[in-house]
Amino acid sequence: MKIIDFIKKNLFIQNFFASLISLIHPYLDFTYSKYQAIKKAFYITAHDNVLGDYVEFGVFTGSSFNFAMKINKKIERIFGDSGTSFFGFDSFSGFGKLNNEDHHPIFKDNLFEVNKKKIIKNIEKNSKGQNFKIVEGFFEDIMPNKSINEFGVNKLRIILIDCDTKKAAKLALDFIKNSIQDGTIIMFDDYVFYKGRYDKGEYSAFEEFKKENKKFFFRRIFDYGYGSKAFIACLNK
Repeated sequence: MKIIDFIKKNLFIQNFFASLISLIHPYLDFTYSKYQAIKKAFYITAHDNVLGDYVEFGVFTGSSFNFAMKINKKIERIFGDSGTSFFGFDSFSGFGKLNNEDHHPIFKDNLFEVNKKKIIKNIEKNSKGQNFKIVEGFFEDIMPNKSINEFGVNKLRIILIDCDTKKAAKLALDFIKNSIQDGTIIMFDDYVFYKGRYDKGEYSAFEEFKKENKKFFFRRIFDYGYGSKAFIACLNK
């Protein structure tokens, strides 16, 4: 191929592109891939007429939450009105007290503390009239022995688990289990961290959840970012 021969003779081209890609901050690279993943999830669920709401655990700055609302509007131009409402859960104050199994050198409160009023004001601006609700608080104070149905959710279309730790992820999964339906997509943003340990992080929380809820079958449908994974659910007949 001529292009390969050209590159072999002009190594500055590969040097240029390598330098260019290295300038992109990993966080921006990951954010872009997450936007693409959310876009896929909205398209797949719209294509299969999976009606329900979007819920995000770990809103942080609202970046993915805002994108979800934006892309829903775009997808509705193709498939029609979805009636999707958007729900976000976050303490906006970091992790709170972590137990030993959730300890991680990166997961510090000061890194994840944000200005809640500023975040919600920006979400309001980006909602474009779509229905949304932000619930503030630590998961262990909100979710034990409760269901997301108590917040007005019936069925869920897309779930984004972006809460990093095993404890928080397991609380979130138990919280939404009554609203999972055929075609619900669950995205795990931090699936591979904790050095691959089987007993830590979002991976471990999901494995425990599956063992405790045999009525669900989950099929992995795509990967994104730096180790994030998405699964589609169906009810075992």
